[in-house]
Amino acid sequence: MVNVKKKKITLSLPEDTNASLELLAKKTGMTKSGLVNFLVNQANENGTIYK
Repeated sequence: MVNVKKKKITLSLPEDTNASLELLAKKTGMTKSGLVNFLVNQANENGTIYK
């Protein structure tokens, strides 16, 4: 098993954005933090957050 070093952070998000994040996380079977991590990694790999 790979040991990943983690840092606890706090994000201030609008309630609508948080609700969308919760729904998307539930839909994909991920946690909110896992989903944020995935999206950040995708942006790094693609070089942008835009298509």
